[in-house]
Amino acid sequence: MAALAASRRLLHLRPELGLCLRSRALIPYPCWYLSTLSFSRRDPIPFSISQLPQNALSGRRGLVVSAARNKQLRRLTSDEQVTRGKDDDDAPATFADGFAQLSCEEEESDDVVGGISESMVKDVEKAAVELLAARAFTVSELRKKLRAKKFPDNAVDSVITDFKSRGLLNDGYYAESFSRSRWLSSTWGPKRIKQALRQKGVPDAEVDQATRRVFQDGHSNQTMHGISEDSLDHLFAQAAKQWQRGQSLPLENRRARVVRWLQYRGFNWAVTNAIVRKLEAQHPP
Repeated sequence: MAALAASRRLLHLRPELGLCLRSRALIPYPCWYLSTLSFSRRDPIPFSISQLPQNALSGRRGLVVSAARNKQLRRLTSDEQVTRGKDDDDAPATFADGFAQLSCEEEESDDVVGGISESMVKDVEKAAVELLAARAFTVSELRKKLRAKKFPDNAVDSVITDFKSRGLLNDGYYAESFSRSRWLSSTWGPKRIKQALRQKGVPDAEVDQATRRVFQDGHSNQTMHGISEDSLDHLFAQAAKQWQRGQSLPLENRRARVVRWLQYRGFNWAVTNAIVRKLEAQHPP
């Protein structure tokens, strides 16, 4: 916006500059080079563009000035000086100052949004997508991974916020999927699952909600000792396999073996005791 206002101000004072200000490609040299030149702000530029060093014409964007444009700019810079209007104290004193001011303002605002470089944000997004393509992550895990790659914190937080708003990151879904997977494949209980999710940075509210959905199946009135009847039946089937494997052991050792197996997987004593009693009743020694 500042660059646009400055260009309009120059066009108001010098209408013939309209052709030159239509494109940034006409700016023959960057503002840092103009600042090294020693000429008065009240005097026209004492040389033509053809007298500038070759490297000054290239610039960081590799600009090429044609002979016709060179001639036009040379004629404009050799004209009378650009005077300040009474009601425009901020107008550039010379044609060169006008270009220098516009170039500096545009260079400072290039590809910067909210203090974060656009190219940096794209690099963070690319790294995040590559990580999520390999496996799912919680918000906390992904943030740690990206910071470990030495990305700026503000760029990482911006990408995390964007991914969450687009549904690419959701701790609630992650917690439920993790809980169900560990329960069905490894027979983990609520206690161990909650501990693992908290270590991954999932909030307690999301952890509790996920374990309730998995172990209570949405029917809290049909639960026993914190898990549903269906979940208890599934657990009994897995515990029965452990019970049969220790059939050559004495009863006490057999019972202790199943108790350790259940408690290691995160089941409380109420569930463990209920399973052991049921095993003894249905599979007597």
